[in-house]
Amino acid sequence: MAQTSFPAQSTTEGLKVGADTYSSAIADAQNYMNWVIDQFRPYLKGAILEVGFGHGLYSRVLGELGDYCGVDHDRDSVERAAKAMPDRKFAVCDILVRDQLSSLFPQGVDAVFTINVLEHIEDDATAVANLVQVLKPGGHLLISVPALMLLYNDLDRLAGHCRRYTTARLAKLLADQPVELVRLNYFNPIGGLGWLANRLKRHQSLNDSAVNGQIALFDKYAVPLSRALDPLSRSFFGQSVTCIARRL
Repeated sequence: MAQTSFPAQSTTEGLKVGADTYSSAIADAQNYMNWVIDQFRPYLKGAILEVGFGHGLYSRVLGELGDYCGVDHDRDSVERAAKAMPDRKFAVCDILVRDQLSSLFPQGVDAVFTINVLEHIEDDATAVANLVQVLKPGGHLLISVPALMLLYNDLDRLAGHCRRYTTARLAKLLADQPVELVRLNYFNPIGGLGWLANRLKRHQSLNDSAVNGQIALFDKYAVPLSRALDPLSRSFFGQSVTCIARRL
């Protein structure tokens, strides 16, 4: 299954998609990517579904950890990923259409991995319900989303973010789902401070040289410091909220 399409139903018209939702330098942020993966590594096994694979950086690693498939509603992203990684499986899918994921994965999956996706979706409650639905009992939903509306700035607007999250808001989204929370915390305090500082500057593009330069510098120099400080700030501050939930 290199590509699968569901053209009849779509709830994503008008949304920013693909490369319009991230800075190009993030595709080279290997240290940051490794740190994110490490948060979830014990649960990344068996059938792994990545929802919203974007630049494809995580796809390369996840494919080494289990039976991987990446889905995205952006057809161009799927076609590029299928050409770049012919040994990986990719599919076009709208996660707001209830039965599309279950049609692709009738046996369910062991892990759903979704990084910086829910903030783009107005109806995030339906998205979360559909992600939970495709999990096997005992499988894990692995989420990372931008944290704290205090940090909302031009970069969020340019990326098409509807919101940033608190741990309480994400917990509320999961409260009515057949899952139990394994872990829910803030993540990456230095990144959060950087995002806060960006409120002081007007940005015209996610690919401004200053933005991509910040990402490169953070990945090269600040990730070790942020990793060291992270245990101290998990309860109250970070650039992201990360969540692990087990399907009952």
